[in-house]
Amino acid sequence: MSLHFFFYGTLMAGMGNRHERAVHALLESGRAASVRGRLYAVPDPAGWYPALVPGAGVVRGRVYRAGPRFNARALARMDAYEGPEYRRGRMKLGAITAYAYVWRGALPRGARRIACGDFRAWLLAHRRRRAFAA
Repeated sequence: MSLHFFFYGTLMAGMGNRHERAVHALLESGRAASVRGRLYAVPDPAGWYPALVPGAGVVRGRVYRAGPRFNARALARMDAYEGPEYRRGRMKLGAITAYAYVWRGALPRGARRIACGDFRAWLLAHRRRRAFAA
């Protein structure tokens, strides 16, 4: 059985942060995918980051398969990067099941709904910068 991940925000390839680059060194190239849910932009002093919450709607991102060097340590680093605000849960993407990081609890003040369900497109359209750009 292959291990898959659905990324919809700062861990997608090309988002330009060191965490994303380290993760993608251990993953195979991804493909466009979507899951059911609602997407929000959460403000942070460093920029914005996305929050996927259960509900009606479509969240767009990419699904990746773990490569042969992916291991428990890499998974622990991803969990630590996402932090306690998120939980890693399974989501159905057609014929496969992938892990995705889903927001826990109430959204913070200032969170904005991303109606299009696409974090990268929202950043571009609203000229916002993503958090964790280092």
